[in-house]
Amino acid sequence: MTDVQAIVERIVNEQAESYEDSENLAGWCQPVDWSTFWAQESVEQDWLIEPLVPAGRQVAIYSRAKVGKSLLALDIAAAAATGQPILGCQPAEAFHVVYVDLEMTEADIRERLTDLGYGPDDNLSRLHYYLLPALPPLDTDLGGRVLAAIAARYDASLIVVDTMARAVNGDENQADTYRDFYKHTGRRLKADRRALLRLDHSGKDPAQGQRGSSAKADDLDVVFAMTIQGEGFTLNRTHSRIPWVPVTVDIQRHEEPLRHVLTTGLWPNGTADTAAILDQLHVPLDATALTAQTALKKAGHGRRKQVVIAALKWRRRRFPDPGNRPSNTTVPEPSGTGTE
Repeated sequence: MTDVQAIVERIVNEQAESYEDSENLAGWCQPVDWSTFWAQESVEQDWLIEPLVPAGRQVAIYSRAKVGKSLLALDIAAAAATGQPILGCQPAEAFHVVYVDLEMTEADIRERLTDLGYGPDDNLSRLHYYLLPALPPLDTDLGGRVLAAIAARYDASLIVVDTMARAVNGDENQADTYRDFYKHTGRRLKADRRALLRLDHSGKDPAQGQRGSSAKADDLDVVFAMTIQGEGFTLNRTHSRIPWVPVTVDIQRHEEPLRHVLTTGLWPNGTADTAAILDQLHVPLDATALTAQTALKKAGHGRRKQVVIAALKWRRRRFPDPGNRPSNTTVPEPSGTGTE
């Protein structure tokens, strides 16, 4: 038994014993504390990697084999772990990423990281790369506990599973395989507010979605189908329970060094207008989406959350000092305005 497995066994056993000694079995789980629930909403929690991975949510990207989804995922993961620009956008604060690679070799990883411009002098300490690990299947209780424990060890914000078909033991065509995955792994990661990016292959007919059971998409927050378009890719949203995730994301691949850059505009229609109204209402630059939406609604200017988030982000980029609360300032329409 590995150290991680031993730690998980001890924690689970101690927890079980504590409830066996308690007469109040209802204490096994707790309902939502509404005051805490509303207080925790913030703009920063909406996106982990814009415009693909919302914070704490579970996303799948699927395509035919050899299209480049693994390379795209590695580029995103390495940039996130080193604080570099992700998809050509402004760099954010680096965060921990756990990457479970069940397909490539050490030579493959070395070549790809080198092509992406990384080397021995780069700090990849936040990229926790598990290459061909002997993990228990993630559609089992032990597999879910081990991966959750690994993620907790590093306090990882993002977990990448590459690829889904190799991470489970059950039949790929059986719905129970993916229900078990969510029961044992997906639900644990979501409860810990860790984002999950699953890579997968499409079936013989890409229009029919991911290979295997249609239940693969049931537990996911967003599913993207990835196809080649010229020198880049298009990711089409096929499933989503989050309305503000873009329907289409276009990505260009550049060389020397190898990198992926967004070509889709991130600003939905109405961004500038909403930003100007927020200025006039003296809404602070560091306000949460909930605060901004409430202020707009009270003033008779209801807006979708997607637009409010974009307007808040645009204002912060234009006025980076949170203490600067502009009044009656017209914010010019951002370039690359989207259509949704």
